Amino acid sequence: MNNAQTQNDTQTKRYSNKYKYLKMRVRSLILENAALCDEVAKIQESIVIVKDERKFLLHKLLECENDADISQFFSRNESVPINGSKSKPKKRQSLEDSK
Repeated sequence: MNNAQTQNDTQTKRYSNKYKYLKMRVRSLILENAALCDEVAKIQESIVIVKDERKFLLHKLLECENDADISQFFSRNESVPINGSKSKPKKRQSLEDSK
C-alpha cells in the first residue's frame, strides 16, 4: 500500500504543477489580451483622426479647385483682347446699304 500511496502523491504533485502552470499561462494570456485590446483601441482612434483629417483636406481641396475654376473662368473672359486676333463678328449689310 505504501507503493500505491507514493504513486498517488506523485500524481497529485504532477497535477498540482500542471494546474499552477495553466493558471500562470491563463493570467499571462489575459494580460496579453488586455494589452492587445488597448493597442487596437489606440489604432482605431488614430484611424478616426486620420479619416477626419482626410475629410477636412478633401473639403479644402475642393474649395480651392472651385475657387481656381471660378477665377480661370473670369480670367478667360477678361483676357479676350479687344483689338486682338479675335475680331468681332461683322454685321451683315443689308441690300439697302450696299446700293
